[in-house]
Amino acid sequence: MHLFKSLQLFFIILLALFNSFSYAADELPPITIEERLFKDTTVVSPTTTINEEQLEKINFATTEDAIALEPSLIVRRRFIGDPNGVIGIRGSNMFQGHRSLIYSDGLPLHYHLQTRFSGAPRWSLVAPGEIEEVEVIYGPFSAEYPGNSMGGVVNIKTKSPTERKFTLEGSLFSQDYDELGTNEYFNGGKGFFSYEDKIGDLTVFASYNHLENESQPMTFFFDDFTAGGGGTAVSGAFLDEDEFETPVFYYGDSGTEKARTDLLKLKLGYDFGDYQLRTSVAYEERERRLSDLNNFVVDAMGNPIWNGMVNVNGQEFQIRGNRFEERYQERNSLLFGLGLSGTIAESDWIFDLYFSEFDILKDNEIRTGRNPEDPDFVSENTVNFAGRFTDSDDDTGWRTFDAKAGTDYLFGNDRARLSVGYHYDKYELSIEPFRYDSINNILGDDRGASGGETSTQALFAQFGYTLSDKFDLALGLRYEDWETSGGFSSSGNTVVERRDEQEISPKFSLGFFPTDDIVIRYSLARAVRFPLVEELFRNESTGTRQFISDPTLEPEDGIHHNLSFEKFIDNGSVRLNVFHEVVDDVIFTFSATDLMSNTITTTLPVDEVTTTGAEFIYNQNRIYGSPFDVRFNIAYTDAQITENDLNPEIEDNEFPRIPEWRSNLLVTYNFNDSLNFNTSIRYASDTYGELDNSDRAEEVFGAQDEYLFVNVKGNWHATEDFRIGAGIENIFNDEAYVFHPWPSRTFFIDAKYTF
Repeated sequence: MHLFKSLQLFFIILLALFNSFSYAADELPPITIEERLFKDTTVVSPTTTINEEQLEKINFATTEDAIALEPSLIVRRRFIGDPNGVIGIRGSNMFQGHRSLIYSDGLPLHYHLQTRFSGAPRWSLVAPGEIEEVEVIYGPFSAEYPGNSMGGVVNIKTKSPTERKFTLEGSLFSQDYDELGTNEYFNGGKGFFSYEDKIGDLTVFASYNHLENESQPMTFFFDDFTAGGGGTAVSGAFLDEDEFETPVFYYGDSGTEKARTDLLKLKLGYDFGDYQLRTSVAYEERERRLSDLNNFVVDAMGNPIWNGMVNVNGQEFQIRGNRFEERYQERNSLLFGLGLSGTIAESDWIFDLYFSEFDILKDNEIRTGRNPEDPDFVSENTVNFAGRFTDSDDDTGWRTFDAKAGTDYLFGNDRARLSVGYHYDKYELSIEPFRYDSINNILGDDRGASGGETSTQALFAQFGYTLSDKFDLALGLRYEDWETSGGFSSSGNTVVERRDEQEISPKFSLGFFPTDDIVIRYSLARAVRFPLVEELFRNESTGTRQFISDPTLEPEDGIHHNLSFEKFIDNGSVRLNVFHEVVDDVIFTFSATDLMSNTITTTLPVDEVTTTGAEFIYNQNRIYGSPFDVRFNIAYTDAQITENDLNPEIEDNEFPRIPEWRSNLLVTYNFNDSLNFNTSIRYASDTYGELDNSDRAEEVFGAQDEYLFVNVKGNWHATEDFRIGAGIENIFNDEAYVFHPWPSRTFFIDAKYTF
């Protein structure tokens, strides 16, 4: 169904619900929802939270912005509306998103089907306007979560209606960008509407979120050069270097990416007796269009050169016409969740059952092979089928089921607590790429369809016992049965054999409370991260691009330690975490380019990576009775390759994309209850992108730069129901790359009205 027809039906249903009840919402009794079944998860694990009031103090355009200032964490959001917002926590880098779990009210948002940028969480399935609180749990120290929590877990809690309320929000943003051949503003905006209500024992939350934005150029086209003089004499190319400090000529860029997202959400809850039934449905339509690519190079007559050998003052390099191809992607997704929670037979036990399903309804990407302005555009399509059409919607998605039960009074003993549970998941991926005539929309030869399935069944238990007023013990155990099936590759007409593996992950935690306001805790855990479907089964081949999987990959196996010291102070706390982890059989997915400019993406197991780090966290409101609030954290992380038999030369190298230093600061000055001014700072040291640490250049495309982004935001609550805010991100316009360029100076204005 077309989006606008869906919208029309959606709001007709809302109005019918609204008009069918005549009593006032404030006359209704409140719903009671069990906030957390596994309370030990946040006891044994370092945890930070940020609430709706604090989120208002930052430039909060998309959901992943909510955790941008949290400790030991990075989300690579290249622009507002970027679908590739990969996440890295502690010793897991941003391309190891499979080591992070992201949930919204129990619904999985993590995309554990693919790796690197393709495996970014589906952040846009939650609108910023829905969020009440975000919790970040560090490390795999609770049996509640699988080994994919090696980095950590992000739990997003959305709003629970208590009364009838309508909310309207709007934002505008504009990025001031000036680099290489581009100097212009890139603009966008966001709108959000929600209706929430409590009608007897029924709660309703329905919303619509629309976002459109233009990105800065994110990919630059270049080639190294030799002395020669062959080819057409040209001008306009920029002489610089690549990330390996090799001199190159930059001859174009990808131009602006235009992104559009529409999200419809309906969340219902119903209380009956001691039980609560809840359901959530999210439908998203997303489009990406890359059609304004920039060609810097012209000949003596001023005509652009799209392909072939050229020279600048006797320096010869090659322009590759396929770099200028246009791209278009349309992706429609549906996320569904259904849960039931309550008490067990009037006992001290509570339970929670939850089922979720994610389906890709449509995911088609078109690449034109050449730029429409290229003289070879027609022949490359109609004769050579040089375009690409990729279909990822059939048999792609996941299902999960969790059954949990717990008590804080085991056998009537208020010192003993126990949580137990069962988990099931099934992930399925199917990718069908074709050669394509993008002019006449004709599919050509299959370029190698591939895919497969993984599934996991798990049993877990978490036991806690208060030994005395000074000591607390927690023990956990997780058993997992993982298997693969249906692995196939049409390019080689092969079917991959099934695998079935079992692993046990024990957990241990001991807490010491020397005073009422000091907590010291040591936690130890084993975590096993099984390979993803793409790592095992994806195989794709063209003349210039190849993806090679490995169905024999061993799971990653880690031992994780954390020692935490926390002191509670007036309106805040001070915490120091020291952590150490050793992970064997690390799966590293990388891309390389051969001498013929063919790109090969594959996995490379690294025998052992050792990470040691420390985090200092200081949060306090109204410092010494002043108008200032502060959230500050600084983290040191040393991640090294400590063993690698396949290539011993990379031993003792830094593991890629994990900054040695990270720090964040948010300072709020409260002029009064209705007006505040906020300054935030994000810092990260530079890092490498390659295992051999050969990419040493700075401030060039492909680099992993140090950055210092200073941001400001002001909020004015004109009335209790109306707020307006304005801010600037990267106010000093720090130029930095995370392979692609980070956003430059960006201006924001937003408003919110509730009635």
